[in-house]
Order: sequence, then C-alpha cells, then structure tokens
Amino acid sequence: MLEIRGLVVGYDKPLIRPLDLRLGGGESAVFFGPNGVGKTTLAKTIASLLRPLGGSVLLDGVPTHKARGRIFYLPETIEVPERVKAADYVEALASFYGAADSARDLLDVVGVPGRLPLGKMSQGMRRLAQLAAAMAVLPRVGLAVLDDPYVSVAPDKAAEIHRELSRRLKGAVLILTARIPLEASLQIDFLKLKP
Repeated sequence: MLEIRGLVVGYDKPLIRPLDLRLGGGESAVFFGPNGVGKTTLAKTIASLLRPLGGSVLLDGVPTHKARGRIFYLPETIEVPERVKAADYVEALASFYGAADSARDLLDVVGVPGRLPLGKMSQGMRRLAQLAAAMAVLPRVGLAVLDDPYVSVAPDKAAEIHRELSRRLKGAVLILTARIPLEASLQIDFLKLKP
C-alpha cells in the first residue's frame, strides 16, 4: 500500500498544495498535465529521489527512503548504454530485483529485437526496451514510478503497452506521469494540485 500524507514537493517553493493519496496493491494513479508544471518533481519525490518540502510517502507503512529496494523508477529521459543488447539490458535491470521473466519474451511483447544493441535503435525502441524492463520488475516491487513512460512511443503502441503493464500490476502500486490522461485507477489533473 502506498500512502501519501500531506506531501508538498518543490525546490525553493512548493509546486503543489499538500497531497493526500492512498493506493492499494494492484492500483494505479496517473498525474497528467503540460510540460514544466512539476510532474517529474512529484514522481521523483514519491520514488524517494528527492526530499519532500513537507509531508511523507510510505510504502507498506515504511518511509520510501527506507524502502528503495522495493521501488522501481523509470525517468522521463531515455538514457541507455548504447553498446548493450536489448535482451542484456532487460536482464540486467530485472536481476537487481530478482525478477525471472524472460527478457526475450518481454521484448517480444513490446516489439523490440533482443539482439540489437540499444545504440542502433530509435528513441522509441529504446523506450520500449525500458518498458520491457519495467514489466519484468513489476511483480517484484511494491511501487513502480514511471515518469512520462510513453514519450517517443507511437500512441497505439503506448496504449497496448499500458494495458500490458496494468495487467501485470498484481500487488504493486503504479504511479505514472503523462501529458494526457491515461487509463488508471485514479486520474489526477496536476494543474488542480497547484497552490
């Protein structure tokens, strides 16, 4: 279970008014809004990569900064090791979480060739390889935070991948940011959180 209590995020000044949210295993929330409003700051704070200005984030009753091994974070940026083959990349990320799904099977799901080095792929294909890694670890984490996960992915492919991620959710909580609303247990217009 993810509990957000009075969370305020930002750097020098608050980007949102205090946020309270509670999601159980298998549930998801998407924070949507235009670029530059603070969605990434919120995502990083929920994933314990940034300190909150106020409030707390708990995963199964434990502050997220003490539960980092149970959190998967996918940044908005698409940075991957260019010489590494897609299958090796997915397997390496999955191994950090003890995930056992076959990298090749997951790459087939997203439509990326496992033997091709990531440096020879388009941005969209690189992102799909990252999403295959997210699918691999999802059953092994308590919280997955995906920051604008479908950037550089064609809309119909993004919808397909989103359905697959939701199907694999099981007991984890999924937090997403996006520029537009996505199918989720809870959709939150980020602009309505502004102070």
